Parts: sequence; C-alpha cells; structure tokens
Amino acid sequence: TGVQTVCSSDLVLSNLDDFPIHQTSEPMRHAATSDRNFYDRYYFNGFDKSGTTMFVAGLGVYPNLGVIDAYLLVFHEGQHRVVRASGALDTADRLHPSVGPLSIEVIEPLQRLRVKCTDNEWGITLDAEWNGAMPAFEEPRHYIRENGRVIFDTCRLAQTGGWTGELRFAGQTMKLSSSEWWGTRDR
Repeated sequence: TGVQTVCSSDLVLSNLDDFPIHQTSEPMRHAATSDRNFYDRYYFNGFDKSGTTMFVAGLGVYPNLGVIDAYLLVFHEGQHRVVRASGALDTADRLHPSVGPLSIEVIEPLQRLRVKCTDNEWGITLDAEWNGAMPAFEEPRHYIRENGRVIFDTCRLAQTGGWTGELRFAGQTMKLSSSEWWGTRDR
C-alpha cells in the first residue's frame, strides 16, 4: 500500500501535548529544528536605583543537546558572586524549568514571573517576582547566513519592569520593591 506507520519510543508525549499549542506535527518535547545549537532561554537583570547592587539571572534549555543550565550573578561593592547549575533536561516537564537551586515560574504569561535561587554552597539566594511595567514586545528577527549556511536565526521578546522579593548574599539581606528595583528581561 505504500503506507508505513512509524512508532518510536523517542516520540514520548509530555503534559504540553494536551494543549493546542503545537507548531509542528511532532510532540512538543521535540524541537522543530535539528540544529544542535537551538536553545530557548530566559534572561533577567535587576538593579537598585541607588546603583549599588545589581543581579543578572538566566535559564536556558537546549532540547537537541538534552541540557538545561542556569545562573545568578550578584554585583555589589565591586564584587561579583555567581551561582551556576547545569544538568540533563527533563523534556517531559518544560512547564517548570529548574536546575540545581535555580528555577523560573511563569505566574502570569508576559507579565509576572518568579525567579528563585534556593540555599546553596555559595550563600546566594533570591526569591523575587518580576512584574512588567509595560507590555512585552517582539524584537526584530536576528538572521545571519554565512557561506550559504544559517548560523543565527532568533527572535526575542523584551520588557521593562520592577522586582519585589528578597535577595541574600554575603551575610546581607536586601528587600526588593518595585519602587526601588527595576530591570529588563528578554526571552
């Protein structure tokens, strides 16, 4: 008949497959590209209005490599302190991205997110909520082709907003309030 049915153990469904959000005919845990460098990530920064302290946090997933990594950097009084974590990506549960002590929670899509870094050997913790001060906007597409080969193809969203919560490091505790702590994010 010329019809072949393929069933592979690699095509395992995840909780995302129950939602009408697919962009291809593949299960959601499979990227639409075979590019090993394909990634999806969060980036945040936060700074107090006095200019004495700032932090940068990020979390990225690399589905075609099976990797997730994250970091939190705090800069205060000329000192950088960093927490980094990396591990195997759980492709079955991408709604709760976390690795080591670092995690991101989407509370209200495109408006409120929670960034956490729990207790760890470096003594840096963060439990902070991002609240967008304006709607997120889509940046222009970045597309680079070199020697006939696509080497960069990405599109991000960007947003400005404020932080509430708590940042602890080097024996200090800083209360974050959106009137004093601002930042930007992209995704």
